[in-house]
Amino acid sequence: MLQRMFLKDGNHFLIALGICLFVMACQDVKRPQIPANLITQDAMVLVLVDAYTINAARSIDNRIIVNNGVLLDSILYSKHGIDSLQFAQSNAYYASDLEAYKKIFLKVEAQLQLEKIKKDTLYAQYKKDKEQQRIKDSIKGAKLDSLRRLYPKINRDSIKELLKLLVTIKDTTGIKKTSIQ
Repeated sequence: MLQRMFLKDGNHFLIALGICLFVMACQDVKRPQIPANLITQDAMVLVLVDAYTINAARSIDNRIIVNNGVLLDSILYSKHGIDSLQFAQSNAYYASDLEAYKKIFLKVEAQLQLEKIKKDTLYAQYKKDKEQQRIKDSIKGAKLDSLRRLYPKINRDSIKELLKLLVTIKDTTGIKKTSIQ
């Protein structure tokens, strides 16, 4: 009768779920052992910063990277003097300790923020320099345009022609000879 009531009310699912959760909670979770070649936390921060930067580069235009045969992971590993197995083992070890992993990622986030500030500052300076150059070019162009309005028929070639004409006149009169080219 008691069994019929459980099956009738649909509570058997809740009981089975409770038993499964209890069995899983009692399971012994083994943490990974410290790898022989563990990457230090500070070095891990630098590796992860570069890894996130590489992933950002891939998300912008991966086709260019692939077409040029650039192996970004290989660059990452060679830059830091590690291999993929060492990185995976170190990452698994740090991930098993959530407090240590949280500290690492807070440092990674802070480093990425610093990199963003640096790049934004450089880009702002670049834009400012380009604007100043544009203003200088427009002022120079305005000066040339105003001179051309005053002397529309005179240009660089006509000045050379006038100088050559002066030289030939001086040559025929016997006055001082100069060589202008």
